[in-house]
Amino acid sequence: MEKWEGKVAVVTGASVGIGAALCRALVEAGMIVCGMSKRKDKMEAIRRTLFGVKGNFNCIECDIRDENQVAAAFKWIEEVCGGVDLLINNAGVITKGLLLDAKNTTELYRTMETNIIGLCLITREAVKLMKKRDEEKGTIGHIVNVNSIFGHKIHACVPGTKPLNGMYPASKFAVTAITECVRQELLYLGTKIKITSISPGLVEGDIGTLNTSHDMIKLMPKLKPQDVADAVLYAISTPENVLIHELIIKPVGEFL
Repeated sequence: MEKWEGKVAVVTGASVGIGAALCRALVEAGMIVCGMSKRKDKMEAIRRTLFGVKGNFNCIECDIRDENQVAAAFKWIEEVCGGVDLLINNAGVITKGLLLDAKNTTELYRTMETNIIGLCLITREAVKLMKKRDEEKGTIGHIVNVNSIFGHKIHACVPGTKPLNGMYPASKFAVTAITECVRQELLYLGTKIKITSISPGLVEGDIGTLNTSHDMIKLMPKLKPQDVADAVLYAISTPENVLIHELIIKPVGEFL
């Protein structure tokens, strides 16, 4: 991680769970971390715990679905921090109901706008600044999409029980595709920017476990947020000629 000391990282969904663990890990590794979330108070609480570390933590209130807020956030990052070297797209929401539920249009839009459109808006703005950093300092940027095991398979429900899936797997399958599409676009643009998809199984305190009352989910083993953060650190620590494009991590005993 020495190569990342003093570099600038942007982490979306930075206020809780995986996002909070990522922010702590990157700050402790000496990075200048810009956390983004709609819940600035929770990010401020994280910042108050980060004393005696090598890096620092900036809290940016931002709804990634709002293009104007995204543009303003990256304008601030460029002016104050000088650019972006690492982007971690971690923000996401999960549907609580079925695709066929009545009056669920708002929830469907919220999921797609956050998990897909918001991710694309953030990535677009980050790449602009990464390309500038490359031109000015020869720095190679890295994008990490925190995906999900549900971005690779649909959970089969037991006949007669309520399906767990909803719109969430559709949005995460899109993230899997977007990761490869962006990789190809980065090559086309002549950059060496890397992009990685990290797909965890169930994680303690994550949206997939907090937003369900299903008994099976409660009983299954789960990863800790720090496990996912460790996987991200591993992926971004490879040599310049090595790309970890996709990494799936599961807790031992998971049967999704």
